[in-house]
Amino acid sequence: FDVIHGYKTLSPIPLAEAASWDLDAIKKSAAIAADEASASGINWTFGPNVDVANDARWGRVMEGAGEDPYLGSKIGYARVKGFQGETAADLAKVNTIAACAKHFAAYGYVEAGLEYNIVDISNSKLYNSVLPPFKATVDAGVRTFMNSFNTLNGVPATGNAFLQRDILKGKWKFDGFVISDYASIREMIAHGYAKDEADATAKAVIAGSDMDMESYLYVAKLVDLVKSGKVKESLVDDAV
Repeated sequence: FDVIHGYKTLSPIPLAEAASWDLDAIKKSAAIAADEASASGINWTFGPNVDVANDARWGRVMEGAGEDPYLGSKIGYARVKGFQGETAADLAKVNTIAACAKHFAAYGYVEAGLEYNIVDISNSKLYNSVLPPFKATVDAGVRTFMNSFNTLNGVPATGNAFLQRDILKGKWKFDGFVISDYASIREMIAHGYAKDEADATAKAVIAGSDMDMESYLYVAKLVDLVKSGKVKESLVDDAV
């Protein structure tokens, strides 16, 4: 569930919380949300949004911590600890929920602030502005990541092995799982990156997208792709 700024007890929107610079209060806000959400049976939230916002026209600005990667890193770390607890063992408690760092990556840099759009930035911008808050959530022990709708330098994030396999699961040693954003696997067809649903499915799982949200393409296409040899069974095992 999208537990973004409270569940029953509402807090200020994340951007407003970020303006306080009060990391203890932000962490407490997430902990209260986790306490209430877990009491109603929710085990997992699609938060925190740690996108660095580059354009005020972008519709998701209110859900993040603003334009500064350093502050965004500190807040992302605090939110993960608030949702999940201080240690990995705390996630087994009844009043914590799994966090999800999103959207990986560069969603806040879409051209003209348009949803689902193109992102074309340098590696310097990627490593110095976009990635630090995500790395902070890994350091905090976040259990899941969500990839993003946008393309990054020509490749949709959902099918981007550089982001998901090389950086996240490789360099950063992230051992949780990656979920697609809402139907973002199928939307690789609209981006012109995949020719059809089977091709989109193969490209997503090969690139490191472990779970398919809403497209249902893993359910519909993965078995045949494995049987045909287009997707290694070991990749399915890895995703599981």
